[in-house]
Amino acid sequence: MFNKTFLIVLMILQIITEPLESKPIESEIVPSQSEKLKILSWNIYMLPGISLFNGNTKRAKLIAEKLHNTDYQIIVFQEAFSSVCRGILSKALKDTYPYQYGPVNKNHPPFKTNSGLWVVSKFPLEELDEIRYNVSKGYDKIARKGAAIFQGQFNGTEFQLITTHLQADATSEIRERQCNEIMDKLLNKYYQPNIPQIICGDFNIEMDNKKDYPVMLQTLDATNGEITGDRTTYDEVFNTLGRKSEGKRKTIDYVLIRNEQWIKEIKRCVNTFYEESSRYIGHLSDHYAMEAELVFVESNVNQLSISNR
Repeated sequence: MFNKTFLIVLMILQIITEPLESKPIESEIVPSQSEKLKILSWNIYMLPGISLFNGNTKRAKLIAEKLHNTDYQIIVFQEAFSSVCRGILSKALKDTYPYQYGPVNKNHPPFKTNSGLWVVSKFPLEELDEIRYNVSKGYDKIARKGAAIFQGQFNGTEFQLITTHLQADATSEIRERQCNEIMDKLLNKYYQPNIPQIICGDFNIEMDNKKDYPVMLQTLDATNGEITGDRTTYDEVFNTLGRKSEGKRKTIDYVLIRNEQWIKEIKRCVNTFYEESSRYIGHLSDHYAMEAELVFVESNVNQLSISNR
């Protein structure tokens, strides 16, 4: 466990010394060879200013190796705060994921870091908007947490992708207010009846919470669904980076759908990303990743009116 004051000092130093963010890396369009859009959402635990600890740079290299030849078309990262680790990932993934966006809500020196939200894709996306939450508490105040919405086209079908990372601690009222901001400022603002909205990220709301989980779905007007296999995404029992003496196994990371009628099929499962080699033994993040494989109902590209961009 790190001294909290020491951690804050390191985070501030990271913010001050972090270079200006570059524009999204772009290349030629990579055509899709699949009817299934496969998305990975993963909190990778790359905190700012402490890249020398928790094996962060080593983990970043291993994560890049794991993801380099996967069939995910889009990868949505949370807690990609560290510019050092993000640089390692960006360089290693740019040939297979040439379209890279973020991090959302850039650094605001000297005391505010970015949101940690970073998206890489095999085909181009249009970033429609991003927001910074009006309310946060505790250590979340250091990060400029928020959400972003992208629009893309896959096999002739338009879709929107929303990524977020909600308040980690404190009361559930803060997370509910943040969900309301997503709904009002992004989901409703860019809503079109013939475009599915895919909402993914670390929501810090347990699926087993009989009060907060239904409120989240209702607030976002979204649906979840069955998760194949073990549904745990935050594991304080077995995860080598998240173990606690009296820990719990929770589901707090989701891929949710709004306008579900445009989704013909969706399969969700959890990927634990474990490495066992001479270089590293253990999990590559304190969160497991949520992956979703989607098949759209039909092409809606000719029905679109995107005058509200």
